[in-house]
Amino acid sequence: MSHEPCEEPCDLCAAPVDEVTAALGDVLAALPGGGERRAGQAEMAHAVHETISDGTMLVCQAGTGVGKSIAYLVPAVLAAATGRRVVIATATLALQDQLVGKDLPLVVAGMRERIGRPLRWEILKGRSNYLCRHRFAQHAQQLLDYSDGLAGQARQRQLAAIEHWMPHTRTGDRSELAVAPDDDVWSSLSVTSTECIGAERCPHGDSCFAEQARTRSATASIVVTNQHLYCTDLFGDGHLLGPHDAVIVDEAHQLEPVVTQVAGWEITPTGLERLAAQARTVGVGGPSADGVAAVATRLATELEPLRDTRLGAITGDLVAVLESADGRVADLTAELRRADPRPTSTADADLERVRVARLAAESLTALRAALEPPTGTAILVDCRRRLRLAPLDVGELLANRLWGRQASVLTSATLGRHFVSKLGVPTDDHRYLSVESPFDYRTHGLLYCAAHLPSPRQDSYREAAIEELTALISAIGGRTLALFTSWRALNETAKALAERLGGIRVLRQGGDLTNAALLDALGDDPASVVCGTMSFWQGVDIAGPALSLLAIDRLPFARPNEPLTEARREAAGDDAFLSFDVPHAADLLAQGVGRLIRTATDRGVVAVLDSRLATAGYRSSLLEPLPPMRRSVDRNEAVEFLRSIRQQHS
Repeated sequence: MSHEPCEEPCDLCAAPVDEVTAALGDVLAALPGGGERRAGQAEMAHAVHETISDGTMLVCQAGTGVGKSIAYLVPAVLAAATGRRVVIATATLALQDQLVGKDLPLVVAGMRERIGRPLRWEILKGRSNYLCRHRFAQHAQQLLDYSDGLAGQARQRQLAAIEHWMPHTRTGDRSELAVAPDDDVWSSLSVTSTECIGAERCPHGDSCFAEQARTRSATASIVVTNQHLYCTDLFGDGHLLGPHDAVIVDEAHQLEPVVTQVAGWEITPTGLERLAAQARTVGVGGPSADGVAAVATRLATELEPLRDTRLGAITGDLVAVLESADGRVADLTAELRRADPRPTSTADADLERVRVARLAAESLTALRAALEPPTGTAILVDCRRRLRLAPLDVGELLANRLWGRQASVLTSATLGRHFVSKLGVPTDDHRYLSVESPFDYRTHGLLYCAAHLPSPRQDSYREAAIEELTALISAIGGRTLALFTSWRALNETAKALAERLGGIRVLRQGGDLTNAALLDALGDDPASVVCGTMSFWQGVDIAGPALSLLAIDRLPFARPNEPLTEARREAAGDDAFLSFDVPHAADLLAQGVGRLIRTATDRGVVAVLDSRLATAGYRSSLLEPLPPMRRSVDRNEAVEFLRSIRQQHS
């Protein structure tokens, strides 16, 4: 039967639509206001679907605005509907909460008719994110007893809110609270995995929030966790998350530091002092606890001159101190384990002794690792007198433990090809995909490099950079986030700007406001400048005209004398600058630049006050991962563009 093409597609003339395209269309249609179809999102969704179906591996860089969460959730839900189990691991708790509280419900609702069966997903966080009923019963009254003054009154209000919330919450998750409690309050009412005495021993084990979360996640089709917990399970016994057919790692540019932390060990004088003090509180004092406290003092003395140093090996007096610490902690651990309950002790006191014994055993494990470091370990002392053991090559660890065991998807807005080798991804057994942002960067954004400024190494640089920044901020009238690579540069610049910018508030990280309050202030008052250091380079999302100028004082190369960086640079060999330093700086620069344009209508200028971006021979490696904005070295062009934005919003 012949059929003339219709102006509107019908069942006869429309091309067959594959499952992913159809499911993505269902989801977009169900979004509030109707979602926009994006070619990049569809391309990524198909790639993730193929990866999960084939059990292979995908490394996907998805630019801002692609909609990567929906792009991987749609195929994840399709896989779960066919009986596969999918784990999603994020770098931040905020993205975890967004996926479970917003994105997954929308995706599953849009696909409900298509998947044809109930689908359950769960969120799983680290134990310290859940209220511990046992700790609450132990410590709530103690906290109330020390509630004098304004701080005490605030603590009292927080405890009252938690007490009211506890009978009504299903999860006990800290993020559910309307007002986040202070860290010291919450730490008194929660436990880490080491501090937990175990559900079988705990009088509240049957109603433990953390254990209930683990039980629910064990049978869920989709589990949303964080990279830290995922890696803890990966390098542990694997019982926490259980078998799964696919893992999707979002914010994957953060995976290397997470693995570095999880797969390493740390020994501190403060930790040993705390262990001795806690042993005394549970009735195991005397020579054992005194011995641990004494060796903590000796360790502090040995580590003091070694601050910010990489050790080729542990030698000399430090070996003697660690061997002594090993013996003292071993004695204390044995005493904690064999201590008979005192006639006057309570069940709670006996359980606390179990908890301290676990802490002692963990310290003992770290001490023995330090005395016999595994091959490929960097040994260093950081600026806080912490003796740390960190893996030099996390790629080797991931290749041995993760890749090839299930389908794996790595994604981030900044995930260049060099991450393949950095994370140990099999060279011949993965697909790399880069999906461009749909935003019109050339029209809406300008990347300005102040090429005329002195080198950041010259004494005249700081004053020249402050003058440049003053001119740019004056043109936009505020609306500025200035990013710095050091606290000294931040404080000097913020002080000078406050003196020179009349009518514009200059706020700085480390002042009276929290980081969240600083970002709120930028949104509330256009005539504001926020100066931040490294924690503001990633994860900050300020959409709209509140942020129109993003200033970067210098290229974010790692400190040359940072011990772990130094060790990895040495391992990289003669080509370390181009193979290690430049890619690291490029990743962080791309993250910083990505703070500016967050929606399709945002406009703004990225001003880099480091001439090397325009003049250095390696500049193309730094520019390649950045959004395709227009580029200029002309201050007048940047000033005029900022003035046009200011006029638009005046």
